[in-house]
Parts: sequence; C-alpha cells; structure tokens
Amino acid sequence: MKTSKIFKYLKKALNKGDAQKKDALRDILDKMKKKERKLKSRLEKCADEAERAILLEKLKVNQAHRKKGVEALRKLSGKT
Repeated sequence: MKTSKIFKYLKKALNKGDAQKKDALRDILDKMKKKERKLKSRLEKCADEAERAILLEKLKVNQAHRKKGVEALRKLSGKT
C-alpha cells in the first residue's frame, strides 16, 4: 500500500469519535509497520546507491509518521 493512501486513511480516522479513532489508528499503525518492514527488506537487497538513498528517505519518513501516530494513540488511550 502506498504511503499516500495510508495517510488518507489516517486523515479519515482522525475525524471520527475516540473509540473509532483508536481502532482506526491501530490498523493504520499496523499497515505502516508492514510498510517499514518491506522497505527495510528492499533496502537490504538493494545494490544501487541512488535507489538505496531513495528507499532510505522513504523509510525515515515512514518511521517519523509512525512515531507521531504512536504518540497520538497513547494520548487517546490516556497513557501519556
């Protein structure tokens, strides 16, 4: 799943009620984690430096957004 599509799901999820937000956010975070694993495996197999740099950048962006999502889920859950 493309990152832009995941972000669209995230935007829709944030417009819902709290219980629905948590469920939707968990689903989105799972998808982002899958994407992170996929990018890491592609990065390990990649030999081309230019493609490697692109994958590394995508991985960093995905990790940053996932971190923000985890923080948002913690706030919704009342843990932080």
